[in-house]
Amino acid sequence: MHFIDGSAVHVYPPQDERPHPPGPDESWQESFVIYWYDPETRVGGGFRLGTEPNHEGGRSQFLIMLLTPEGAYRRITCVPSQPGDVSADGVASGDGTLRYRFDGERIYWTLQEAGVAVSLTVELTVPPVNAHRRAGIGSAEAVMSAHVDAACKVTGSVMLEGRAYAVDGFGIRDHAWGNRDLSTLRSHRWLIADMGDGDTFVAMTFLSADDTLAKFGWMIRGNTVHLASHVATRAHVDDDGATAWGGTLAMTLDTGESIEARFDPVYRPFGLGWTFIHPTFYTDAYCRVTIGERTGFGIFEASANIRGGTLIPATTDGAIVRDGFHPDVRPL
Repeated sequence: MHFIDGSAVHVYPPQDERPHPPGPDESWQESFVIYWYDPETRVGGGFRLGTEPNHEGGRSQFLIMLLTPEGAYRRITCVPSQPGDVSADGVASGDGTLRYRFDGERIYWTLQEAGVAVSLTVELTVPPVNAHRRAGIGSAEAVMSAHVDAACKVTGSVMLEGRAYAVDGFGIRDHAWGNRDLSTLRSHRWLIADMGDGDTFVAMTFLSADDTLAKFGWMIRGNTVHLASHVATRAHVDDDGATAWGGTLAMTLDTGESIEARFDPVYRPFGLGWTFIHPTFYTDAYCRVTIGERTGFGIFEASANIRGGTLIPATTDGAIVRDGFHPDVRPL
């Protein structure tokens, strides 16, 4: 792959889809993330599995979110690391319920716990590129480290509350490893979308504790990465001041082309709380993304920690913050 100016894009080799040897810093972490949504069955979800070998004696932090027409399921927790959690080709949560594996061509996710079972196969339709190295992230380096954001195809099955669902739809994956110090983060937006026709894009903004505001983005078309010269996001935020349930993106590419994208939620409640991660509260909205007449799937992630506080939100106006099954959640 290349940038429009002909210079090379950094593409990670296949072995980087597997776990990496940890560094010595307490903030070193490696995280594997997958989001998916099937617009035909309206079934979707998200997993995040993070290993923190030097934090509190070693732990895994994981998120489980499932969205079905009959309700949603959420579980977010941290558990102590166990011997064998990290293997040559994958990683498991400390309690063994959530697993990630790469066989050299495809990624496999499995979840098995009481009343819930998921099996997913991830086809890597976009190479694992790191466009951040050319995107002028500046003060965001402490947050990003090595990082991959890419569209993919997800197929598989979900079983929840005795109901079985097939999955064949859009996917978005995120893989990062290295030191991650979220105490430097005051707010951010992470927008990523797969338009289903070979066009995928990423847009990010970071407000850091040193009052630096970084904005960057890119679009992948075929074998070319187009960097953005202008990025502006607008989040739709509920009355709790934190839950972002979608929004808009204006992005100008290095070709001069203007991209206007709208992120509309596909479920209500709109977002999910990513609990506190050293010490930032996230919401992620699963969205239908519209550019002109075209539609795709994307995630609108946002955080708001302007004062650098440490209070975990107990009440939200739209985000799911309680673990367990939520029969009141429905597709829009």
